[in-house]
Amino acid sequence: MILTLSSRALLTALDREHPEWRPLLAVVEEAMREAQRPDWARVVPTPGHSGEGGRPLLDGAVISVAPRLVRRWLRRILGIAASAGTDVRPLATAMAARRVDPLVVLETAVSQDVSRLDHLARTLDDDRGVLRGLAPLIARPVLQACRRAWTSRVPEIWAWGHCPICGGWPAVAEIRGLGGSRHLRCGACGSDWRTEWLRCSFCGQDDHEQLGSLASAESLAREAIAVCDGCNGYVKTITTLAPIRPEHVILQDLGSCVLDVVALERGYRRPPATGRGVAVSIVVTRSRLRDVLGLRP
Repeated sequence: MILTLSSRALLTALDREHPEWRPLLAVVEEAMREAQRPDWARVVPTPGHSGEGGRPLLDGAVISVAPRLVRRWLRRILGIAASAGTDVRPLATAMAARRVDPLVVLETAVSQDVSRLDHLARTLDDDRGVLRGLAPLIARPVLQACRRAWTSRVPEIWAWGHCPICGGWPAVAEIRGLGGSRHLRCGACGSDWRTEWLRCSFCGQDDHEQLGSLASAESLAREAIAVCDGCNGYVKTITTLAPIRPEHVILQDLGSCVLDVVALERGYRRPPATGRGVAVSIVVTRSRLRDVLGLRP
């Protein structure tokens, strides 16, 4: 799969500005390329609910996938990470020895459950956080495919700070267009949902005395940081004329890292990866031929 010219330009710009990021950018680029494969569109199920009560559409999903697709993707991303200098031996060895089911790895990554990821990492003797670091990219093809298929199903009014598709927290907020509407963007799946101006995305705080804005001397006027003194959370804000392309949200997040530094220096933090947990089951795709012959998968 070939990346678009705009994707290539953004990756090249990040590589030029941050050559120390090349190992990370290598796996990000591969995950972006993998998410374009049509194979992943075929694993997207029909949501079992309509998102009532702030429930992400992914919650409760049963995703049927061919094991060979998952094994190929995990081998590929681990190979790219290893070539870039990341020590992936614990996870790669466990997979080669079949001590871990690739579907379990994918299911855990798609759920964005940090405690479950850490438990799996301990069982694999991964004490360097490799699985935690790669998990968002491992999950990316599934999450991006779900977002593409389910965008029209997102409720028109979404009053919560977490993503309506996968439950993740926003990576950035867009102040969009001439009207300046505020939209939150999910870093995991790229979703886009409109939100109020004076409301913390994480705790719902709407007291203007508890909400504020920071800026960096190095950042352009189009970038700032919305902060909440109620929960000490923050979200980066970017002024745009048009929506950021869903697959580029992760690159915009990386490219605005100076804002993260400013927020962290002042004691603000991003909360854990997911705003509302989702229960996801990934199962083996059933073969019609096997069903006819009465064979077990």
